[in-house]
Amino acid sequence: MMNNIDLNKKLFIFIVFNIFFVIFYLFIKHSNNGDSSISEWLINYHGGFTRRGLGGEINILISNILNISLRQSIFLFQSIIHVSYLILIFKYLKNIKYNIFQVFALFAPIFILYPIAEIEVLGRKEILLFLFFLTSIYFCENKFSPKILNYKIFFLFPIMCLIWEQSVLFAPYFSILIIKKNNLLSFKETLKKLFLIFSLSIITFFIIFTSPLSDQGHEMMCSYLLNEFGEKCYMSASLLIKNTIYFDTLEVVHGSATYEHYLRYLLIFLIGFLPLNILLFQNSFIGRSNYISKNFKLLGIFFILYSPSILLFIFGYDWGRWINITYSLSVLLYFYLLKNKFITNYMIIQKSFLIKIFDKKKFVIPLFIIFAFGWNPKTVITGDVGTKPIYQIPRKAIKIFYYNYFN
Repeated sequence: MMNNIDLNKKLFIFIVFNIFFVIFYLFIKHSNNGDSSISEWLINYHGGFTRRGLGGEINILISNILNISLRQSIFLFQSIIHVSYLILIFKYLKNIKYNIFQVFALFAPIFILYPIAEIEVLGRKEILLFLFFLTSIYFCENKFSPKILNYKIFFLFPIMCLIWEQSVLFAPYFSILIIKKNNLLSFKETLKKLFLIFSLSIITFFIIFTSPLSDQGHEMMCSYLLNEFGEKCYMSASLLIKNTIYFDTLEVVHGSATYEHYLRYLLIFLIGFLPLNILLFQNSFIGRSNYISKNFKLLGIFFILYSPSILLFIFGYDWGRWINITYSLSVLLYFYLLKNKFITNYMIIQKSFLIKIFDKKKFVIPLFIIFAFGWNPKTVITGDVGTKPIYQIPRKAIKIFYYNYFN
């Protein structure tokens, strides 16, 4: 089982499975009046400048141009973004010969499958961040000049912040791409280049941080939605001025949490990230051609990348989402480093007890099914672990379809 594995057909089927249920569930969700993945796209600038308002403005524009309802516009936008992301994942990850640990990492339940296993997450704004990161990876190919990547991040990362300000916590992932693509060697050179590329993003985030929406502005925004589209401010749109950007949600997040919840998510992190972290531990950077490979171990740099999301776990309620975001960007970055031969690709513990287990199909196949398709974290910190997502996803869809069209 440690031999290289061709996953093209299986990965294609898996991606098609995801695309089908992404579109199905987004269609169902777009008429749901109690779903956060719709409500956060209702936030707009018609009461004045506010964080997360650009996403709503984009969907209002699409609605007006195509003469469709705002909810239909949101459904269309969410579907295009998510399906594009899944197609690009397949195109980028096909034709790789995987070892068994890479197979486990690719099919981890906190990666591609998670949004349809936990449909409250489906359609949230981080999907734009995933797509933006994956397209940035494409522009890191040798045929493209470093200037294309640099200008792309310079101009578009501020837009990501205007749509979802928490994107700023994941800027270090983009920094790795910049350092690699530009072959930055020294700390001074790296700091200067990163500061220039992220300078507009820093200004944008400062404006977001210092320009909260007033109560009156929020009422104007909600009135506009009601008068123009018949939409009420609810959930994310309603909480916009209650849960602010000023780190004042600590009690909201942890008021009902217990040690059991914290232990559960520690185990989710340890188990969910285990195949990826084994790969990172077993391998290393090839050469010392840039600031990262000269000064850091491979596993060490990834733990540095994990660390900014700790702020989300402290002040944000949706712990399942934070796990999914951190893992998705991390595993995509790993495969970028692997495909471009920036890191080694071997296992130095091949005679260990662990590898002997993974060499036996009778052990590894049931283990893989349980790991990849037997569980998933819920959206919020207090939620229990979901079970059998690969079974529950179509089962839930059939129940919804029957209830809506035959009941």
